[in-house]
Amino acid sequence: MPQLDSSKNLLHSPHPLVVGAVSTAETLEAVASNPALAEGCDLLELRLDSIDLAPDESRPLAQKLKVPLLITARHPEEGGMYNLDPSERATLLEAHLDLAALMDVELRSALELQAVIAKAKTRNVGVIGSFHDFNATPGDEVLRGAADFALQFKLEAVKVATALQSPQDLARLIQLVAAEKRLPISVMGMGSLGRASRLVLAKCGSLLNYGYVGESNAPGQWAATELRKLLNAL
Repeated sequence: MPQLDSSKNLLHSPHPLVVGAVSTAETLEAVASNPALAEGCDLLELRLDSIDLAPDESRPLAQKLKVPLLITARHPEEGGMYNLDPSERATLLEAHLDLAALMDVELRSALELQAVIAKAKTRNVGVIGSFHDFNATPGDEVLRGAADFALQFKLEAVKVATALQSPQDLARLIQLVAAEKRLPISVMGMGSLGRASRLVLAKCGSLLNYGYVGESNAPGQWAATELRKLLNAL
């Protein structure tokens, strides 16, 4: 069964974890039939919005995976595909809760998806509140506010992913990781500095560090297997 580890254990790991993002139906089918494709991944993220399969099609494939699952159905304004409304995203998430160790919900969706968040908690699925900015790295107040918002909604962790325009942006993300002690945090950069940022931030305390399996779904990602090798070497 995919839920091989508890959310508590995963979110309190003493070392950085590698998340392999699965963003297409073809990749999900490939990993389900060949587990070696997920080698080096501590978790697999199922991007249920972009995989674009009905639950009765995706669930049998997800059940074959041997790695703990993180499920998400992304908001359209934070990279989500097919312009899914809140009820459609909630339906996808709820249909896979019993297979998941963790669930990612954008902080902007915490209110409208509070019912599925509550269901996740009753099933001991850890909930991550995420914030994505594909254009820039916002000010420090916004960055710190992401963790504040996650705590307000009693979420178990926070994820921040921003576009880096300069080394100074990366320095601010490093400071964010170093300063946040209230809950587990994952921070990563996107763009031309994205790859470097993911290595540096993982070593500075970012818990969940995302690479791709099959096809990249964010600028600046490493292949998950390569990310694992590099983190082991550093």
